[in-house]
Parts: sequence; structure tokens; C-alpha cells
Amino acid sequence: SSGINAEYGGRSVIESFVTQWNTKFGLGSSQYSLKLQIMPSHSGTMLKAIVGKVLKACAVMQGGVVERIIVHSFNEETLNDNLWPPSKFTVFNRLTEVANAASLHFQNPSKFFIWLSYYQNLYSQPCAGCGKILSDETEKDKLMPPVRRDFASMDKAFHLSCYTLENETF
Repeated sequence: SSGINAEYGGRSVIESFVTQWNTKFGLGSSQYSLKLQIMPSHSGTMLKAIVGKVLKACAVMQGGVVERIIVHSFNEETLNDNLWPPSKFTVFNRLTEVANAASLHFQNPSKFFIWLSYYQNLYSQPCAGCGKILSDETEKDKLMPPVRRDFASMDKAFHLSCYTLENETF
């Protein structure tokens, strides 16, 4: 257990969660290499998660859970007034789909952000299914890294084409 609770989701609870997270798990302070920041929002509490120098994600928190998330490259520009445009990179659009599925799986935001932190090695961890780092994942001959992380072990990476429910460790 992470020892950090954001169960009830009020802004002060989320602020406390972010402070505790960054102290315990922030960039450079642990194996997880993920920093959280609170961002201004009109709907719920919005968090920006930065995973190493690999990605940044914007997540809306409602009732203590991640309600919606979008993922962009660490260096990708997003406009402050419109944080929800899709990434211009296919890999981060696929990762957005996987992250939204993960947000439904993980009702505990600490576990969700720990899971997200495993993407710090997005471009270096080989697929647990085929053993390759890059695979032809789309109809447009684009090579993709393994964008799926196992929900149970969190550290196993899979290409979408290599992942099956049999791969999941429960």
C-alpha cells in the first residue's frame, strides 16, 4: 500500500494527496519518478502528472478517483485554455486509451499514479510478449513501443497486439 489516501476527493484532500505524493514518490525521490501538480480547472480538480522526461498527463479528479485523463509527450505543447486536444503522436493517443481504462480499474488514485509511473521506460522496456521494443502496431506501418502495462504487476509491458488477458497477472 502506498500510504496515501485521496478517497473523498475534496480539494484540500487532493492538495494533501499531491503534497504527500511528491514527498514520497516525486521525481528523483523514489523508483516511481512521477511528479504531480494541481492545475486550475472549472470541473473537478485537475492534476498534471509528469513521468520523467517521457510524458505528461492531465487528469481530472472527481470524488477521489481519476475521472478522465489525456497523455501527451513530455515536450508536446498544449494550450492552457484547451488541455484536451489529442496528442499529435499515435503512441500517446494509444496510451491515453490505455490510461483511461486503467483509471476505471484502479479506484485508488495512488495505485493509478504508481501504475502510470512505470511508463518512465516507455521507449526502453521490451514487450513481455514478443521481447521486442518496437512493433508494427498500426495499418500505417508505424513502429510503436509497448504501450500497455499490466494492471496487476504494473511492471510488465506489452504491445497492444501482443497483449491478451492470459498475460495479466492476478
